[in-house]
Amino acid sequence: MISMNAGAVRVPHRAREAVARHEEVVVLNRGRPVYMIVNPEDHTRGSRPASRGRPLGEAIAILAQAALPDPAFGHDMETVLASIGRVATDRWAPS
Repeated sequence: MISMNAGAVRVPHRAREAVARHEEVVVLNRGRPVYMIVNPEDHTRGSRPASRGRPLGEAIAILAQAALPDPAFGHDMETVLASIGRVATDRWAPS
């Protein structure tokens, strides 16, 4: 890893605040990500990188709030399949 003096890098105030809140800051060049600035505590936490995404319990709670499928969904899908005719036996075969 290369280290450099903070005076050699100009980091906007809002980016410094985001890093202090343990948020990742992505630096873009022509719309493409080129750097990621992270809080050092998050980078060195344990032997594996910091976890991404939501905790499992939170994800399950979000899914539990989702709308249930329409009771006629299965019948509707059978109707769609019947309307397109014969389907390939190998779903991954080129069409």
